[in-house]
Amino acid sequence: MIDMSMGPVHISSGPGSNSSSMCLTMVLNALEEDNKVIWMTKNLPDQRKILDVLGHLDDSVLNRMIAVEFGDELSRKIDGINSILSKFKKNDLLIIENWCKSHGRAGLKEITLMKKLVTKYNEIKIIITSESYEDASGKNRGLQGLMSRGGKTIEDYFRTVWLTKIDNQYQKVLITDGEKEILVEYTKKGYKLIS
Repeated sequence: MIDMSMGPVHISSGPGSNSSSMCLTMVLNALEEDNKVIWMTKNLPDQRKILDVLGHLDDSVLNRMIAVEFGDELSRKIDGINSILSKFKKNDLLIIENWCKSHGRAGLKEITLMKKLVTKYNEIKIIITSESYEDASGKNRGLQGLMSRGGKTIEDYFRTVWLTKIDNQYQKVLITDGEKEILVEYTKKGYKLIS
């Protein structure tokens, strides 16, 4: 769904695009391909949502996943999993959902932390997510006037992939990855491609 072969990805999600469900979908894909996953999120979503997407997996598969709720302690929680990350292999996945606040500018501390993660663990797959925001400059920069958080530093270290809710299309989202656009639909089992 999202090509991870070209390095770390920053998912910038527009209003109503449900990046949490995209994260769960990416977790599911990685686990189904026999990889390990660390899924870090500011707040874990409702258990029913997790069960809908991952509930059909057996324990041997789920044992390859660690879920970490970090609240306001992202740096400390990352320090706590460094020893695990150092053992991750090329196709294993680290997801950090809502790596920065959803209002105002991304903090220098968080930006520096993301930069260090990519530098230290450049062999594994890394996805971070944040909410996009409206361009206040009047220049209509970014994607359809939406900007991604973290500025040039994050853009230098992560490829930005946009999630955009399609108006008047129930549960449909457009993934924009450079010139490539993919239409997906949210189901109880996560996002599915629309053919």
